[in-house]
Amino acid sequence: MLSKTEQVWRHLTTGAIEHGQRRWPSLTSLADELGIGVSTVHRALARPAGIGAVQIRPAGGVRLVDPGRLLILWAGYRRLTRDIADRFEVAGSAPAVEQSITSPTAVLGGFGAVVAHTGGNRIADYETVLVYGDPQISSPLRRDDSDPGRVTEVIVARPDPLLVRYGEVTPLTQAWVDLFCLPGWQSARFVHHLLPRLVTDAITEQGVLSA
Repeated sequence: MLSKTEQVWRHLTTGAIEHGQRRWPSLTSLADELGIGVSTVHRALARPAGIGAVQIRPAGGVRLVDPGRLLILWAGYRRLTRDIADRFEVAGSAPAVEQSITSPTAVLGGFGAVVAHTGGNRIADYETVLVYGDPQISSPLRRDDSDPGRVTEVIVARPDPLLVRYGEVTPLTQAWVDLFCLPGWQSARFVHHLLPRLVTDAITEQGVLSA
């Protein structure tokens, strides 16, 4: 599952990129939001602070200066394979398999999470479903599957304790990081397509790219 360091990075990048939050009054307030110890949060910010993505002020305030750079750092650090609990194949297209997940506690990630956040798929077809927790896929699959002849790989990953806070799908930032870790041209297409939105646009806060 995601380490506590990655849980901190997810909280920061998601807050900034998806909700516009870049500042916290203190390390303590940030730690309290996460339910993680202050010393653990401080250690998690050491590398981001070292590359200038995060600023920790002497008075104790925390500012996420460059969310895009932190997101790239997280993508390079992530080891998705360590979190995989199971993988198997299911008859049917990936969207149909995603809609056949019946577990109320499963959290959809990867391609499906991107599609959920962006409201549709105009990037590329995909044949892999990433889900955190036991998906409990219903059988038989949906009769309205537009491409029932397809075979989809289902990757089951172990969720971290804080993932449930984000709802039925992973944050867009985590979906991007997980796809960065998946091989294949489809994941590469998704990763590069989202770069302007998640990385380039994330650093346009006034004062970050001053003329």
